[in-house]
Amino acid sequence: MFLTYKYLILLIALAACAVLLPMVSADSTPVAMIPVGPGPVIIDTTPAPTETPFTPVTQPTTEPTTVPTTIPTTKPTTVPTVVTQPTTIPTTVPTAVPTTEPTVTVPTVVTQPTTEPTITIWTTSPTQAGGGKGWIDTYCNIDGATVYFDGAAQGTIAGGILSVPVSPSGTPVRTVSVSKSGYTTWSGPLPHMPADEEHVQVYATINPTPTQTTIPPVQNGAIYAQSTPNGAQIYMNGNFYGYSPITIPNLPPGSYSMKATLSGYSPNTNLVTVNAGQTAFYSPVLQQSPQPSRNTGTVYVTSNPGNALIYVDGAYQGKAPLTVTLYPGSHTFRLTLSGYNDYTTTVYVNGGTSQNLNAIMSPAVYGSVAITSMPGATVYMDSNTQGKIPSSGVLALNNIPNGNHLFKLTASGYNDWMNTVYVVPNTVTSFTATLTPIGTNPTPVPATGGLNIVSTPTGADVLVDNIFKGYTPAVLDGITPGQHQILLRYTGYMDYSTTATVNSGQTTPLAISLQAAPAPTPQSAPSLAILIGGIVGIIALGATLRRRS
Repeated sequence: MFLTYKYLILLIALAACAVLLPMVSADSTPVAMIPVGPGPVIIDTTPAPTETPFTPVTQPTTEPTTVPTTIPTTKPTTVPTVVTQPTTIPTTVPTAVPTTEPTVTVPTVVTQPTTEPTITIWTTSPTQAGGGKGWIDTYCNIDGATVYFDGAAQGTIAGGILSVPVSPSGTPVRTVSVSKSGYTTWSGPLPHMPADEEHVQVYATINPTPTQTTIPPVQNGAIYAQSTPNGAQIYMNGNFYGYSPITIPNLPPGSYSMKATLSGYSPNTNLVTVNAGQTAFYSPVLQQSPQPSRNTGTVYVTSNPGNALIYVDGAYQGKAPLTVTLYPGSHTFRLTLSGYNDYTTTVYVNGGTSQNLNAIMSPAVYGSVAITSMPGATVYMDSNTQGKIPSSGVLALNNIPNGNHLFKLTASGYNDWMNTVYVVPNTVTSFTATLTPIGTNPTPVPATGGLNIVSTPTGADVLVDNIFKGYTPAVLDGITPGQHQILLRYTGYMDYSTTATVNSGQTTPLAISLQAAPAPTPQSAPSLAILIGGIVGIIALGATLRRRS
């Protein structure tokens, strides 16, 4: 009976423990630490105060079990454990646990439970997808520019930089672009995604968008030609355009060679400049052609060889053979021809008379040279010293044998100048020697030459190789060395054609005298003497025939 009563009290105590255990589990967290399913459990290896040891189970049971007499304390012992969100987790342990025995603590990470009971304390959060932090630093030369990552705006440049934080393991950035209104857009690939705590630099330079400058169209001008008297033929650059007054429209800005001719008047030539959108005026006043005085004499001049240039009293008249009309009195004639000595004589002219002058030209052996160069330069000809260039910059050498001569000019600190020059007899041959400082290439001899053309009368059209070049007197530069066809035309005169030789770096002179075009000779009626003679002849012939019959 007593034994039965003892077991009844024990059964009531066990039932009370079964009732109190869920209540403790609902009010505190230590009981929640014990997983219901399979997993690590807390094992107490301390010997129980009774003879029956503590047996661990995985599921709570209501069966009678011998438990230690030591009742767990209600005051929990706190052990901090770092989880995804750091939380202080209290852990209930028996108070009788020896300090020398390790206590196995189950991790509270329920998302990734460990398969073995280990002591794990995390100091940092685990890196998840898109976790960590790096920076993309975009540098730009223009503040206020917008930075884009793969087309998505990230912010604007301030102080020359925009630093954007990114996740190293997040969506990678492939293209960085920088743009601003009024500037060109810069775009380039990102070298690589930054690692955790790493800065990746991108440098962008944008420039102002170039503005297109509208160039206004060139406005043409015009030339209004009004001659005095009216009716003159108007030529521009050698081409006939009509009769004065006339307007020549749609002319690009520039200079134009104008000419006006009218029968009985001397031609007029002038250079007219046309400005954009304006009308230039060409107003020639023509002068009547002078009529030769009846009280004059003539001199028919020839030369041997021919084509000698004729000067009378210092005035150029033309080339031989030529008839010169002069007033009565003494006149000085001078004939010149390249390669020959000058011929000079005095002729007395009587009114109403004609005379002949035949000039025999003697071959010349010597010519002259005029050298233009830097003052102080030494001049050599055929390796012989000829002197120094004076302060005027021109050195004249006389009595130089005709033909080719090697000229050299030297000066300290300058490259030597050397060239072969052909000296024409009885002519001044001029050339320029340009010295260049040492260290630069010597200036080559010009590859072109020139023509100096004069005519009698002046104002004749000049054509070189059938290309209009202007009016006489004309100095033409930039002519290629060699033979060129020269043609002169003048109203009322016969065309003059010749061939001229142009040498490199030299100007060839030409003096041309145009011949007046012959007027058609009218057929005159038979004279009275011829008529009488014809009648007498016919009568004599008739008388002779009658006698024979």
